[in-house]
Parts: sequence; C-alpha cells; structure tokens
Amino acid sequence: MAISENFWKNKPVIVTGSNGFVGKHLTERLLSLGALVVPLSRSAGISIDVTDRASLTPFFEKKPGVVFHLAGESLVEKGQDAPYDTFQTNFTGTLNVLELSRLFHIPRVIIASTAHVYGEGTPPFSEDDPPRPSRPYETSKTITDLLAQSYADSFDLGVVIGRFANIYGPGDTNVTRLIPKTLRYALQKKPVPMWGGTAKREYLYIDDAVAAYLMLGAMPAVKLERNRIFNFGAGNPIDARGIIEAIGGLFGEKITIVPADYERKNEITDQYVSWEKASRILGWKPGIDLREGLTRTIEWHKNNTIVS
Repeated sequence: MAISENFWKNKPVIVTGSNGFVGKHLTERLLSLGALVVPLSRSAGISIDVTDRASLTPFFEKKPGVVFHLAGESLVEKGQDAPYDTFQTNFTGTLNVLELSRLFHIPRVIIASTAHVYGEGTPPFSEDDPPRPSRPYETSKTITDLLAQSYADSFDLGVVIGRFANIYGPGDTNVTRLIPKTLRYALQKKPVPMWGGTAKREYLYIDDAVAAYLMLGAMPAVKLERNRIFNFGAGNPIDARGIIEAIGGLFGEKITIVPADYERKNEITDQYVSWEKASRILGWKPGIDLREGLTRTIEWHKNNTIVS
C-alpha cells in the first residue's frame, strides 16, 4: 500500500507511550513526515498517565486524525511480579483511549498488541487463531484486544490492532530483553546468562515495525475487515542460543553462555506469526534481515552504551 507523500503532513496525531522504545522511533518518524505529534508519556514529552481519563480528555477534544496507543506495561516479567498493576495499566489505559475516541469520533485508533497472546500452539499463528494466554502480561493484552474489537464492532470505530513479534533495534536499552541484555554483557566482556535457550521467537527490526504502524494509520477505511487484527513478523524464528551466538559472530568473538540463576514460568515454547494478511492488504513486508538488524543494533550499543 503506497502512502501519499503528504499523508502525514500537518496531520494531528497522538502517540501514547511516546518515550518507550517503539514510541520514540514512531514519534521521530512521524515528525520527520510533517505530522503534528502530541507525545504523551509518563516519563517525557507531555507527562500523562493513560489510566487517568480526565488528564487525557483535553487532547482528544482537539480531535486528532490518528491515535497510536502504545502506552502500557510491555514486559512479561513485570506481569509476573506485579500482575495487578499490569492488568490495571493495560486495561484501564486502553479503555480510556477507546472511550475518548468514541466520544470525539477519532477516525483511526491503532492499538499496540503482541504475538504473545497466541500462547502455546502450532505456529505460525494467523489472525484467525484464538488467543491462548496464560501469564498476566499476555492475558492483559488479550483483554485489551477484545476490548478494542468490541469498540470497533459496536461503535463503528476505526480501530486496528497490530500484533507484533519481538521488536529490536537501536535505542532499546531494556536489559530484561534478550538482545539488549546480551549486548550489555558482551560489551562488558562477561558471560551471558541464559535460561532455557530452545524456545523460538522471531525478531522484527524497529524500522519495519514503525513502517507497519504508519501503514495501519494510513490504511483507507474501506480496507478494514471485521477482524481488525494484523500480525507483523519477520520470518526468522530462532532460539535464544542462536541469537546470542549470532551476536557473538558479529562481534567477532565467541560469547560464553552460562546458565541463568532464574527461571521463567510458563514460558511459551515456539512463537512466530504469519503476516500474509499484512502483505495482502497493506503491501507490508519486513525489509531488514536479522544479520543487518543486529549489525546496526550492535553498532548503536557500541557508541551509546555506558559500560561499567
């Protein structure tokens, strides 16, 4: 799907979670395209907690053309440690965004979701596969997906749900995620702790994820189907050991792997998705392969990560 060169120029846009890893990249790209971005975040930009509906309302009263809702708890570990907060943030925040979008007739609302909602099963998962969540994080995201689909069906709201594989790339410094964690240890010349190591995931480079969000925001309403979900993957399922070894190869030195002193309960065995629907309707496909994406990410960390 070709996006008009001027589609985003002077278009008012809200990005919640604008200071997160993906939110920062999306906001920067929208600004470069001329969009009038209102960046909402708890930690930077305009300081807003999406669970506080009253503080959100003035921004929706201005009737932006597109809302990208990326704010929320996005870590499996946080869901295990603080399940109440995870459910509260993800459910209430999404409900507030959807209800305000209904009240102020926002034409397009993109809800950030995850491939984790598919749970255990036989991949690659399609948008028609039912969610099978178990842990609090993916259960909270399943609930918000259902909530978004309900608003789309009940109120003819232009909601679209993007379910993404693991997103990685320059700027991600969250060391609870495999790639930033491995890079931090590698730069410190320390062994990398690994739990398990055989579960397969796919890794989507940040620029490809941002391109997907832009396509969802610009997609003509006539292309919306009843199932508002779009999967975005990379077609490169690989286990944790394979990722660590790939990073070691690109570093030019062997990385030592040691058993982690922790476990992840109810870890999903294999998880990757079919993105045939995104290809067919949007013309989207990943453009950066894993080797190139890791090379760019390693270079960024070498130049930006403080090693102590």
